[in-house]
Amino acid sequence: MLFLARETWGSRVGFVAAAIGSAVGLGNIWMFPWRAGKYGGAAFLIPYLILLFAVGVIALTVEWTLGRGTKGGPIVAFQKAGLPGGKYLGLLANITIFMIFAFYSLVLGWILRYFIASLTGELLRINPGAFFDGLAFSKEAMIWQFVVIMLTVAIVALGVQKGIEKANKIMMPALFVLLIILAIRSVTLPNSYEGLKFYLLPDISKALNAETWMIALSQMFFSLSVLGNTMVVYGSYLKENDDIPLSAIATAFGDTAVAVTAGFLIFPAVFAFGLEPGAGPGLVFVTLPMVFQKMSGGAFFGFLFFLLLLFAGLSSTVSMLEVYVDSAITNLKMERKKAAILLGLLTFAIGAPAALSPYYFEKVLINISTIYVGPIGALIAALALIKFGVERAYEEIKKGALIEMPSLWKPWIKYVYPIVIVVIYISQFVLGG
Repeated sequence: MLFLARETWGSRVGFVAAAIGSAVGLGNIWMFPWRAGKYGGAAFLIPYLILLFAVGVIALTVEWTLGRGTKGGPIVAFQKAGLPGGKYLGLLANITIFMIFAFYSLVLGWILRYFIASLTGELLRINPGAFFDGLAFSKEAMIWQFVVIMLTVAIVALGVQKGIEKANKIMMPALFVLLIILAIRSVTLPNSYEGLKFYLLPDISKALNAETWMIALSQMFFSLSVLGNTMVVYGSYLKENDDIPLSAIATAFGDTAVAVTAGFLIFPAVFAFGLEPGAGPGLVFVTLPMVFQKMSGGAFFGFLFFLLLLFAGLSSTVSMLEVYVDSAITNLKMERKKAAILLGLLTFAIGAPAALSPYYFEKVLINISTIYVGPIGALIAALALIKFGVERAYEEIKKGALIEMPSLWKPWIKYVYPIVIVVIYISQFVLGG
């Protein structure tokens, strides 16, 4: 089987920006504060940060090492690693990210509509609950979903360096700046102290709760986008002298910095206006618009917030589409622009029914891709790296590394990491986090 020469990242900074962009998404700014609010604020933050460096960094090194070592996305990587049925297991990983993009594009379409509302001043006049109910599952939502998919197609069609890398070099710094501006505004609101207290002073009994640790582990794992697909593809674009361990630390830190700073934006604002910190899915679309309506300068800060969400969401959808565009280029010998357009349209065809059906949106697209199949992709990638050879993988990860990865990495990825994935998978059904 012939494999085409692969594109590469233009710089280490560009790769890290793209990797952070893939990891950073609505889960950082929406789900992280939601789960932190539900599980005790600081009590959730402590286990999250501990697990980030004990497990999260390792997860990134596993998928990047596999991608660079095999020079391919999931289908090629799993085959070259010698995993039985590797071609079909790689196809499963592609289908998973395809389904995720299909529902994620709808949610990002909602955000695009809110961004337009904030731009025109409409956001300050609406009833947030009624506005979201009228938008969420409608023909209008389908239109915004299509716009989001086409924006993603336009970036991916330009290629790795001119499209993905360049877009993330702009969006990621802008995202951090916007987030810091909003967080500063939030902590200076009257009565914001209670929110800071909730977020920074832990309830030790909650911090020691096993369920809190499991939910933190699950949140960290999926926030980093380690599902055996996107990060394998991004790893395959690495040069031999690119530093995988240092890039993994930088990516984990950058992704977590966004999530943690989002907490400084959301909790002080929510507490300042006497709202519920564990508001769940309605936090972004109902609760925060109420905050913007009440705060001084709400129109401007609402505009910044939804622009921030757009950047976060687009950086993720770009990485999602790239997974199966890369497969089409490698396995079907398709031209990049043609693959991006055709697969973007196919994504819309699969995702559009979700704009009209809450059942299809949640029970079919979300549950199958993120609960039943997603963690399996991560486990397959871990097993593929073991099949690739732990010693061989260790030599691969040392290439270009400024600081040599401790030899403990070998037993950790061979025994501990796969068990962690299985535990996460089982805990989702037990805890329903």
